[in-house]
Amino acid sequence: MSDQPVRTLLRGGGVIAFDGTQHVHLRRGDVVFCGDRIEYAGPAWTERADAPVHQIIDTSGKLVMPGLVNAHLHVTDTAFTRGWLDDYGASAATGAASNVTALYRLLPAVRAAAMAEDQLAAAECAFSELLLSGSTTVVELGFDAEMGDLGDMATPRAVGNIAGRLGLRCYLAPRYRSRYWKLGADGAPVYFAYEGDGLPRMRACVELLSDIDTTHEGRLRAMLAPGQVDTCEPELLRATRRVADETGYPVQLHAGQSPSEFRRIWQQHGCTTLEYLDRVGLLGRDLVLGHSMFFSESGNVDDCNAAELVRLRDSGTHLCHLPWVKARQGTAMRSFAKYRRHGIPVCLGTDTYPFDMFNEMRMAAALCRIAEGSPQAVSAAEIFHAATVSGAQALQRPDLGRLAAGCQADIVLVDVIKPHAVPLRDGIQHLVLSACAADVDTVFVAGRLVVHRRELTYGNLADAVARLAEAGDRVNARVRLE
Repeated sequence: MSDQPVRTLLRGGGVIAFDGTQHVHLRRGDVVFCGDRIEYAGPAWTERADAPVHQIIDTSGKLVMPGLVNAHLHVTDTAFTRGWLDDYGASAATGAASNVTALYRLLPAVRAAAMAEDQLAAAECAFSELLLSGSTTVVELGFDAEMGDLGDMATPRAVGNIAGRLGLRCYLAPRYRSRYWKLGADGAPVYFAYEGDGLPRMRACVELLSDIDTTHEGRLRAMLAPGQVDTCEPELLRATRRVADETGYPVQLHAGQSPSEFRRIWQQHGCTTLEYLDRVGLLGRDLVLGHSMFFSESGNVDDCNAAELVRLRDSGTHLCHLPWVKARQGTAMRSFAKYRRHGIPVCLGTDTYPFDMFNEMRMAAALCRIAEGSPQAVSAAEIFHAATVSGAQALQRPDLGRLAAGCQADIVLVDVIKPHAVPLRDGIQHLVLSACAADVDTVFVAGRLVVHRRELTYGNLADAVARLAEAGDRVNARVRLE
């Protein structure tokens, strides 16, 4: 038996190809991949004697697109807040947005109640949902180092192994921080310091990352994740920058998440969030800032210091827009398009449930157009670029998020023989404004078939769902709010 990789031709359907600058919809095109690499994406492929095709897959009635890059999500605990988190409400004492109450009261209680087996059940369901909805690369930020004994990284290691087993491409990013918080009697968060300014926790996370990076045929990768910016002291962020420069690991930091965070940075450091990150030297092309809404207290990009926006642009720092989780809490980035017009790259993520990037793309387009009062504020092509190419760039991966020769064979086939898809005039517009997760038929990651006819190849979805339902009952019974 030959050890040569199989060359596969996808033929008969539409293709979202990448021309070196942008995605282009070909109404009929071919994609050829061999092993884990794309060899061709464009009009009709002419077979060569030195590149024989071993299998042809008929993609008639399908739209062939690059796998989506979900640049920010939490899989181990957010399932247990489903149906509870969004209606929990604001703190009457502070008048804060509901996400503040969720962060400082509900989530800690849920995390304290969820055992390792519960977290793993949640992770398997989330990763399954991600693959079934066309996400092929994800950034998992769900595990906090303070949730177990220092140095006990069994749970995040197991989470990474679940992603690897299912065939997903996953950047694992266990979080660490200098301080933790609780709600005080007045409803405002009170901060408490960890030993050693959180540095021992960072080292425990880095040790785990060094063990898992590039495992599962290179699909499981490492990412540094200091916690929320308001919980990270300068030395911890400087240490993160040193480790990132030494290892090449990308970095993600929750920042610009709420007005209370902005005020905390100002009170503690006498500067804005962006100025703080600039002072400690963390800004850079390998940094992703998750949420990225409140770089001014108002959340309006027009109120940001112009010099800070220039520094953000020149550093190449990426913003990660999480439209749906914030929209359902009554707020939004204002606006996606304005950051792009400033030359600041923006990618997309889901944060919590649903783990569906089609939903995020549609919401990102709607919120931006509402914020600017114009349907021309942002195009579907710009949104799709954010969900693919920009996410890949944030991870320093020019081989992801596009169908082009030399890129990873992360490929999604979307059914377009649907009432909401015909007539299909513009494939990119359809994917952003009309398509849904249920349209995803087939998914390849690194050339491996991981979803076939809406079924997982390497997982048992029914079993995962049953285990999560049981876990949810256990967690709900244990949750106690102080």
